[in-house]
Amino acid sequence: MRSIIKIFLLAVLTVAVILVVAKKNYDTVIEQPNSDSSDKISFEIASGETVDSIVQKLVDQGILKEKWANYFRIYLKLNDISQRIQAGTYVMPKNLSITEIAETIQQARGLDIWITIPEGLRKDEIAEILAKEFTEEGNINFVKEDFLTLTTDETFISSLGFSYTLKNLEGYLYPDKYAFSNTATTEEVLKIFLDNFKKKVGTEDSYEDLIIASMVEREGYTSSDRPMIADIIKRRLDEGWLLQIDATLLYPEKDWKHIITDIDKKKDNLYNTYKYAGLPPTPICNPGLEAINATRNPQSNNFYFYIHDKDGNVHYAETLAEHNRNVEKYLR
Repeated sequence: MRSIIKIFLLAVLTVAVILVVAKKNYDTVIEQPNSDSSDKISFEIASGETVDSIVQKLVDQGILKEKWANYFRIYLKLNDISQRIQAGTYVMPKNLSITEIAETIQQARGLDIWITIPEGLRKDEIAEILAKEFTEEGNINFVKEDFLTLTTDETFISSLGFSYTLKNLEGYLYPDKYAFSNTATTEEVLKIFLDNFKKKVGTEDSYEDLIIASMVEREGYTSSDRPMIADIIKRRLDEGWLLQIDATLLYPEKDWKHIITDIDKKKDNLYNTYKYAGLPPTPICNPGLEAINATRNPQSNNFYFYIHDKDGNVHYAETLAEHNRNVEKYLR
């Protein structure tokens, strides 16, 4: 009898483990982009079209991975979406997730323009992307110059509901995929950005940590070097060192490819961390969640210096002499 009970309990445990693993895999898949490409595809849903037909067309047009088709069907069923799918023509980028595709096909009107904002851009670069995309889609309500003006408009910023005083929205324009109405106004676009920041990032981080995260975004190349660099920046800051972050020199230049010279390191502006101690006055870009999490959870280490060689590999040093040797070895 005991053997039967043990076998039964083992079977129950096995099924439970399988269900937990399957649920975890499902949760991961439905939030994964279906592609790295942001190329847009025109996709039509006919009136009365079946779910199976819609799914197959999504696969055929490269919007949905074939191996994820059943996950999409399950998602539609679990969330009772099938009856809410709207007939119409949609323009969708290939890099949507299952949840984003499902959101889109429920709204034949409204969420008409998908725009992808990469990590690590300044607000002027983001404004340029938005202006280009909105112009191509015929939106005349978005004005790039007004967008940039509002990012430092203290009256507008105070209306956004932050619990702390904020004077500049640089750093808060969260990089992500956004669906905008083709009639969206400049203010509406900015509010969507800020609502998404609150949802995806939250407002518990200090402004100083967001500034550090922006430097980590530009200085770090990988998920392993960002927490290391975050720790180095924080220790240099705590111990009163000049941060000497190259990316801060590039921010006033509005050119990430600008070749840094000794003249740049002597320029008199508050973003020059070779000349002024402490943090720059604002974030230098809009960081992604990986850089933000690296700043929240820095990897403790004993280094004070780092460089990336021409292949993007990072080299750390504890002393200036060791750092200079790395520079000579990997960058000369």
